[in-house]
Amino acid sequence: MQDKRKWERPFGLLVVTAAALLPIASGSDAAEGPSPTAAAGSQATGTTVLSLEGKDWVVAADPGNGGRAAAWWESPRPGARPIRVPGILQEALPGYHGVAWYWRQFTPPQNPYPGGRCLLRFHAVDYLADVWLNDVPVGGHEGGETPFVLDITDAVRIGAPNRLAVRVLNPTAEPIDGIVLAETPHRNKTPAGITAGASYNSGGITEPVEVFWVPAARIEDVYVRPDWKTGQVTIQATVVNAGKSTADAELHFAIAPALGTEPVAALTVEEKLPPGEKRVACELAVTGHRLWQLDDPRLYRLATRLVSGPAAEIHANTTRFGFRELRVEKGYFRLNGKRIFLKSAHTGNHCPIGAILPPEGAPDLLRKDLLY
Repeated sequence: MQDKRKWERPFGLLVVTAAALLPIASGSDAAEGPSPTAAAGSQATGTTVLSLEGKDWVVAADPGNGGRAAAWWESPRPGARPIRVPGILQEALPGYHGVAWYWRQFTPPQNPYPGGRCLLRFHAVDYLADVWLNDVPVGGHEGGETPFVLDITDAVRIGAPNRLAVRVLNPTAEPIDGIVLAETPHRNKTPAGITAGASYNSGGITEPVEVFWVPAARIEDVYVRPDWKTGQVTIQATVVNAGKSTADAELHFAIAPALGTEPVAALTVEEKLPPGEKRVACELAVTGHRLWQLDDPRLYRLATRLVSGPAAEIHANTTRFGFRELRVEKGYFRLNGKRIFLKSAHTGNHCPIGAILPPEGAPDLLRKDLLY
C-alpha cells in the first residue's frame, strides 16, 4: 500500500532517517564497503562501491567565473593543482574563495545487476556544486552540509576511464551567480579575517565521494517512528523502480536488539512497484520493549530487505532506533516523562591545515585540541 499522508517528524522522538543508498558503515553486520560518514544507524547492502577519496583530484581557481562558458569540464586547466578529497579547496588554493573546478578520472566497477543503476554520491560539497561526467551534465546541489546522489547511468562508460568534473562555489561577500555568503546557511563563517566567535570561510568537496551500483529496484529511504509508551513502531519505506515496467517485489521487515540477532518482530509485505518512487507503510509491535535511558541507551535494529526481479535481486537497509521521547515542558527537559538536567560545553576548533579534517600525519590533533 502507498501512504500518501504527509509524514512529520515531531520534536522529541528518537528517529533515525536511513538513506538506503549509503554504502555500509565499517563494522556493520553486513559489510559491503566502508563509509566513514554514513548517517548514524544507517547501513545498506546490495551495492558495489568505488571510493573516490584520495589525492587523485586536481583543482583550479576560476576567479572570473568564466569556466562554465569556456567548457572547463572538458579537461583540467593548465596549472591545476593536486588536492585531496575530502578536504577544503584552500589546501591547494590558499586564501582563495569563489568558484573552483575539480577534476578526476576513475574506472567504474562492472554492473552486477540486470538493469542496475550507477549512482554518484557526494556526502557534502560546500557550498554549491555542478557536476559533469564525460562532458555530460549529470546534476548539481546547493547546500554545504547535506549529501546528494546523482544517477550517472546514462553518462558512465563501463570498463574505460571516466572524467568527472565538479564546479564548486565557495561564496564570498560579493555576489557570484547571485549568491552571497551572508545569505546562505554558513554557520559562523566570515568573509574576511577572523574575529571572536567566527570561523574561516572554507569550501570545497568536504566529505567522501563514491560511485556505486544498485539494483533497478532499490530502497531509497527508511523512516522509523517508535512509540516509547506502547512499543509500536511505524515504518515508512521509500522504494524506487528504475525499470520501465511494473515489478513484483517483497519487502521483509525485522526488528532485533541492536546487539542481538534474534528478531523480536517481523513482517513481509508483497508489493507491485510501478516505475518511479513508491512509499510503503507498515507497523510492527515490540513486546516488552526497553526504553533508551541515559544509563542504559538501549537500541534496536530494523532490517529491511527488498527482493525483486526474476533473479530475486536483494537490496537491503539497516536502521538503528530507540524508544525515547525528549521534550520541553513548562521550561523543563523531560526524558521519557521524567525531568532531567542538561549540562553542556562547546569548543570551536579548527585545524591549521585542513580546517574541516585533521591534516595527514596528525590524526590526534583534534583530540589534543580538546584536552589541552
